[in-house]
Amino acid sequence: MAPEPRHPEDSVGALLLEAARGLVAAWAAESLDEARLEVDLLYGEAAGLSRAQVIAAGREAPPPEARARFEALLRRRMAREPLAYILGRREFHGLTFEVGPGVLIPRPETETLVETALAAIREHPNARRIVRVADAGTGSGAVAIAIARHAPSAKVFATDASTEALAWAGRNRARLGPMERVVLLADDLLEPIGEPLDVVAANLPYIPTDEYERLPEEIRDGEPRLAVDGGDDGLELVRRLVGQLPEHLADGPVAVLLELGGGQSPFVADWLTSALGGSDADVTVEVHRDLAGNRRVLEVRRGY
Repeated sequence: MAPEPRHPEDSVGALLLEAARGLVAAWAAESLDEARLEVDLLYGEAAGLSRAQVIAAGREAPPPEARARFEALLRRRMAREPLAYILGRREFHGLTFEVGPGVLIPRPETETLVETALAAIREHPNARRIVRVADAGTGSGAVAIAIARHAPSAKVFATDASTEALAWAGRNRARLGPMERVVLLADDLLEPIGEPLDVVAANLPYIPTDEYERLPEEIRDGEPRLAVDGGDDGLELVRRLVGQLPEHLADGPVAVLLELGGGQSPFVADWLTSALGGSDADVTVEVHRDLAGNRRVLEVRRGY
C-alpha cells in the first residue's frame, strides 16, 4: 500500500477533486458527479487501477509517474477530446468496444436498437434456422457484434462506407467475435449485401445540419461528421436506406428497425410501410422508448 501524504491536499482524492472541478469550470463536464467519474477513469488508466481501486486509494499519495500520466490525459480531456477516445474503449450492451478517431462512439440509447432487433430475430419464423440480418452503417461494429453474440441463429452483414470505421469494427470482431457470423462489407448501406435480408437494423445519422452546428464541441470536433450529420432534415441516409429495401429484403416475414430522433418516426413509418408493401400488406408499426423514456427506435414488421 502506498503511504499517505504528509498533507491531505497531496492525496489522490484531493488531486482528483481538483481535476473534476477543473473539468466543470472548462465546460468539459456537465456536473461535478460526471466529472468525478471521468477523472476516476482517467486516473485509473494512468495508474493501471480499476475505479474501485482508485476510490480506495483516495487518501494515498499519487506515485509521480501515475500523476504525470494522469495530468497528460487530463489535458486532452480539458481540450474536449472525447473520453472514450482517450481511454480507447467504450462499454456497450455488456461488452467493451475499442474506439478512436474516425468512428462514432456507441451510446447507451442505441442499446434499445439491439434489444428490439434481438426480439425481432427471436420471433422470426426462421429463428430456429438462419436469420439474415443487416447492420447498415455499423461504425465500431457495436450493434452487429452485440446482436450476433446474443442471437445464435443470426448471420449479420455489417456495412459502412468508411473504411476507417470498418477497421475499428474489424478489431472488435477479432477480439469479441463471432468471426464466422459477422460479415464486414465496405460500401453504401445495403448495396454490398448479396443475400436477401430478414431483419434490417440501422443507427444512421439523424441530426439535421442546423442542429449539428449547435452540438457540443467534442462531438463536432471529435467524432466523424458523416456519422452524425443527417443532412437538411436529418433523414438523408435514412431515405436512401428505405429506397434500397425493396431489392434487398426477403420475400417472407421481415423487420426493419431504425434509431431516429424526436419527431421523425411518423414520416419514416410511412416510407417504410410503402417500401414493405403498402397499407394493404400485413404490416405493423411500433415505436420503442429508450431507458430515458425517449421515443428512440421505429420498428416496422411485415408478415410476422
